[in-house]
Amino acid sequence: MSQPNVPNNTSANNNETQQLQDASTATLASNLQQFQVRRHRRSISQLMASMAEYPADDAYRPTHYAGYINRGYDGLDIDSSYLFAQYEAMTEARNGAALPPYAPDPHNGHQNYHIDANDVDDDDDDEVFKDCADDATTPEDTEVTMHHNRCLPEFQFSMVDSEYDETLAFPDSVTILSTLGDKPVLVERKETDDDEEDYDDENSVLMRQEIPFTSIYGPSVKFNSFQRKVFIPGREIHVRIVDTERSVTTHLLNPNLYTIELTHGTFKWTIKRRYKHFNSLHQQLSFFRTSLNIPFPSRAHKEKRTTLKAAASQMADESTLKDLPAHTKVKHSSTPTNNNNNNGCASGAAGTVATIMSPTHSSILSSFTPRRSQRKRKKKKRKLPRFPNRPESLITVEHLPVRIKQLEDYLYNLLNISLYRYHHETLNFVEVSNVSFVTGLGIKGKEGVILKRTGSTRPGQAGCNFFGCFQRNCCVRCNYFCSDVVCGTWRNRWFFVKETCFGYVRPTDGSIRAVILFDQGFDVSTGIYQTGMRKGLQVLTNSRHIVLKCWTRRKCKEWMQYLKNTAHTYARDFTCPNPHMSYAPMRANTQAVWYVDGAQYMAAVADGLEAATEEIYIADWWLSPEIYMKRPALDGDYWRLDKILLRKAMQGVKVFVLLYKEVEMALGINSYYSKSTLAKHENIKVMRHPDHARGGILLWAHHEKIVVIDQAYAFIGGIDLCYGRWDDRSHRLTDLGSISTASVSGSARCTPSGFFSKDEEDSAFGSRKSSRNAHHESSAKEQTLSPPPVKEEPTISGMELRALKPGDRLLIPELLSANSTELEIETTALEGMKLNTPEMERKNMLDRLKNNAMKGARIGKDFVQRLTTTEAQETTEDEENVAEKAADETVIPDATTEAEVAMSSTSNGMNATTSTQILSSEFYGQAKYWFGKDYSNFILKDWMNLNAPFVDIIDRTTTPRMPWHDVGICVVGASARDVARHFIQRWNAMKLEKLRDNVRFPYLMPKSYHQIRLNAHLQQLQQRRQQSVTCQLLRSVSAWSCGFIEADLVEQSIHDAYIETITKAQHYVYIENQFFITMQLGMGVPGNNVRNQIGETLFKRIVRAHKERKRFRVYVIMPLLPGFEGDVGGNTGIAVRAITHWNYASISRGRTAILTRLQEAGITAPENYISFHSLRNHSYLNNTPITELIYVHSKLLIADDRVVICGSANINDRSMIGKRDSEIAAIMMDEEYEDGRMNGKKYPSGIFAGRLRKYLFKEHLGLLDSEGSTRSDMNISDPVCDQFWHNTWRRISTRNTEIYDEVFKCIPTDFVKTFASLRKYQEEQPLSKTEPELAAKRATEIQGHLVNLPLEFLNKEVLTPPGTSKEGLIPTSVWT
Repeated sequence: MSQPNVPNNTSANNNETQQLQDASTATLASNLQQFQVRRHRRSISQLMASMAEYPADDAYRPTHYAGYINRGYDGLDIDSSYLFAQYEAMTEARNGAALPPYAPDPHNGHQNYHIDANDVDDDDDDEVFKDCADDATTPEDTEVTMHHNRCLPEFQFSMVDSEYDETLAFPDSVTILSTLGDKPVLVERKETDDDEEDYDDENSVLMRQEIPFTSIYGPSVKFNSFQRKVFIPGREIHVRIVDTERSVTTHLLNPNLYTIELTHGTFKWTIKRRYKHFNSLHQQLSFFRTSLNIPFPSRAHKEKRTTLKAAASQMADESTLKDLPAHTKVKHSSTPTNNNNNNGCASGAAGTVATIMSPTHSSILSSFTPRRSQRKRKKKKRKLPRFPNRPESLITVEHLPVRIKQLEDYLYNLLNISLYRYHHETLNFVEVSNVSFVTGLGIKGKEGVILKRTGSTRPGQAGCNFFGCFQRNCCVRCNYFCSDVVCGTWRNRWFFVKETCFGYVRPTDGSIRAVILFDQGFDVSTGIYQTGMRKGLQVLTNSRHIVLKCWTRRKCKEWMQYLKNTAHTYARDFTCPNPHMSYAPMRANTQAVWYVDGAQYMAAVADGLEAATEEIYIADWWLSPEIYMKRPALDGDYWRLDKILLRKAMQGVKVFVLLYKEVEMALGINSYYSKSTLAKHENIKVMRHPDHARGGILLWAHHEKIVVIDQAYAFIGGIDLCYGRWDDRSHRLTDLGSISTASVSGSARCTPSGFFSKDEEDSAFGSRKSSRNAHHESSAKEQTLSPPPVKEEPTISGMELRALKPGDRLLIPELLSANSTELEIETTALEGMKLNTPEMERKNMLDRLKNNAMKGARIGKDFVQRLTTTEAQETTEDEENVAEKAADETVIPDATTEAEVAMSSTSNGMNATTSTQILSSEFYGQAKYWFGKDYSNFILKDWMNLNAPFVDIIDRTTTPRMPWHDVGICVVGASARDVARHFIQRWNAMKLEKLRDNVRFPYLMPKSYHQIRLNAHLQQLQQRRQQSVTCQLLRSVSAWSCGFIEADLVEQSIHDAYIETITKAQHYVYIENQFFITMQLGMGVPGNNVRNQIGETLFKRIVRAHKERKRFRVYVIMPLLPGFEGDVGGNTGIAVRAITHWNYASISRGRTAILTRLQEAGITAPENYISFHSLRNHSYLNNTPITELIYVHSKLLIADDRVVICGSANINDRSMIGKRDSEIAAIMMDEEYEDGRMNGKKYPSGIFAGRLRKYLFKEHLGLLDSEGSTRSDMNISDPVCDQFWHNTWRRISTRNTEIYDEVFKCIPTDFVKTFASLRKYQEEQPLSKTEPELAAKRATEIQGHLVNLPLEFLNKEVLTPPGTSKEGLIPTSVWT
């Protein structure tokens, strides 16, 4: 039976009340009466003594007041200045009217007195008390007197000792000195000491507003320790009982179930407790109180208690304020009582309905303004928690508001005393922990102690497994019995539920043992049929299955209801089905930015990493710690990836890195070296996955490329943070920098003192051990912004550099910063400087160099050109190429490209620091853009020996590098949270699988979607390029990659989004991808098991356009050759030919090829609808024309200038079907449009998709570098019309292909159809070798980078791997 906290006027209530009163009267009549008289006489004797000692005081004489309530502070010293402040404010609020306890008695005709602070604090007045018990010696008299006096039965003087338990009292002068152990150390506080806490007032400048998010990664503290600081410092905890459920039939002794609302700062939550829970808490705290070593009071403290007058004054004041509710007042909302017979008693006549109300915290603070406005802030006095002893079964319905008030005051006072507030029993009572009030986690949620069954944390072990010997095969219908009794062990866990996740903490050490995300597989159930227990709770997600047990069925239902409510409200986006069957919903009004090529992307990522304040998430297929994120490296190693992460880790930012653990026999990316290089600080955690031997995952990879900043900015796309990826729109083939033609690019650099290898180096700028800098070896701490000053000036005689002459170039010297002159400049070998130059002369020379550079910059560019070797990259911005500004604005113009300058070298190194930011000309043989292994051509030579990062793998004097074309994006806000959610799910799954008991690797928690804070600096950097889109995150994951329990559960939302976007496209589809392996399912070559339907969807869409006689274009850009090392025509090119076979089988060869099928469908000219292209570039090396293909690594789809899909997924089964490689992508639909054209008609072109498509067209057609020329007049706004499709796009591509074949005899080409013709073709000398000048002139006619994909290349050969080769033994699914 449930009733509100205030009774109604019903006969049932009256009968129940009468029965309870009769029962209490019958059982306690004799004892209570005798007890009352004894206590009454002792109290009267004390009062008489007081009156005899101070006969002049009459402030509290019975003639003035109708009654006085004794609170029972006999012999206790309570400083009531805190209470007087409330009393003063409440007196002023009544404008001088009499306060309720002192209302005059109309029958006696007493005068109405006004009591103010002066009256209360008068030292000359004495107090004479009138005890209510004097006029009531029998229960009947007591009942009559109760209506005539302001005296509640619960507070009668004769009942004071039995009514309240005050064992939690302790001297107010005691303060907490230390909490190093499980118990606090208490000391006596002097009068001048401030309180140990910062209180919640407007004058407190030390009050902290929030608990930082990174606190969840702090050291764990066991639950019974006093060191747990879970509350927000300086914030009070307010208590209000908002509802009461009464059931005397099922709970005879504790019939009332109180719903308590607690408020702490901005957090608000409710708990349900009975009186027995309050009593249990009080008993635990009482035991804790008696175990403390409380120091004796000081002399000053004893002097406060010298007179009975002071004690009586405090008693009177305490009783007065007790009757004036500070936090709860009773509002009468029905028939008022007669004031002539009742002076406002709370237990009024029947028919009075009371509603519990609570004033706001600000109104309470306003009463403290006069005192808190003093020059020195007063110490806040503790208020005594007084526990009501009267059993709950004796509390009638009429007295329920009084009991509510008692419990509210008790809990409020208890929670605002730090000694009890941080006790583990108190924290358990109010259901708070270290994750309750953390900023960023959202609402407090629900928490509490629960029992969890073991064996339910690992996939496949959710049920009975007979001590792990079987996988649920030993039991049939007795599964529950075996799980609970035989095989299961129940552990105490602290369970918590947040907005989009839940988990549990181990109380013994305070460590988080699980964080489980709400997903579409979430389900919660209770009952014996689901769990085998009446009080059991079963929680299911796609990744976890846990069984919990509660103490009562009511708690079990509460947990189940709260989990369901959270799943249907806060976590609705993840528990309900989403478009494309994705794990994340569509997010409207999302800010997004696109980046073309690695220069733009890596610079933006570097800015994001630098701005991080809390967390950094990185997931990569390959990560190279020594890559430079911004180039040219004007700031030395400042923008090197490992230095950035180390710098942020030292600043307190938590860095979490997930790397793909490769099969070392198949790949040489050396993830172990990357992990060991990065993990040099406790705040950097690196995890590799999968473990091939244990997991059995040998063929698939984690292919995502993710960088998340503070869960607010997320970078995804096709660009790994590794070697070979950095490139810009120029796609350079050479990078000689300051290298000398006489030097040797190899495993060592030649210096006058000999050779040194990687082991002697620290960076690409030559920081190495030598006799000159032996005393200044760099360490992790010294590589910060402020290097230590140089105390010594060692010199080496006989060594000096050439003087700087006109035409000579330093690598990239940068002007000294203004504040760098205040530091001791480390010895730096600059040109024109002797090593033994005195330090003052060297400083003067550096200053002169700086001044000359500044002067030269004002006069012209001549002197700047002598200081740099960077290429001229002057661009004129328009609405399409504004994206390149960030990448180009750091490049200094130079009149010469790829200049070779012979420079003297020295054996003296340099500590490249950002304080001086000077790069030495000593960097003999080094590059200006690509250092060491970053200069690569992986088709000719794959990466190896990655632990020597600054040693070249190819000879850059004879071999061009392979340019890299790629696309990435950045999403902001809720979509970034979705990317972080995917990372968190993967991290937690890997943690559970590999490092379950390793406390150094924490579980990650998703932030709230309702409290997204953006970084002001990053917003300023990205503001010009951000566009508003509707965004949805997509992915390809399965059990092995994401930790799903069910082996057959797969998410392939990227594939579904591709299918839907192509099907709904109206005008064109533009695709850039590394592969194009997609066929008609079940048809074609033997062994064909390609299952993705992207090619099939393109085929159907083109056929539909042909039948409707509408123009529809499909652009496909892909690399000329797959990215595998080997000669395509030799024995080493088996892998290259295997991928080439599957690409061509999908495009033009065999019955499953899309072009073949289109012709069979009646489309005689498929080129009118679909066209396949690649990218190539040319340059000069050693005065000889050279060429190389541009490796297309993008994973991009654009449709109708309105939709963009960008991510890490290739067009093949590995990326698309979900069970193989793990991938992530985003689909973005424009929300803002501008005028465009489509098929000759006006068309609203999306700003995000349209501008990205136009920028890519300009780059591929060579329009970005030809502003102002005749090429810039080319119209690219309409990608569908015949003029652009045939006369621009296809014509330029065909012309470029012909020139490349004529000048360079490129491979692959349509002229080579067999291996024999390939060898013959390669033996012929190209025009670039026989007539370089004519070849150079002919090459100037090449426009952009666009070429045709040679569809006839080796079409008469079988390109599948031989069965006897190791590639032939690998399953076909590896290639597809």
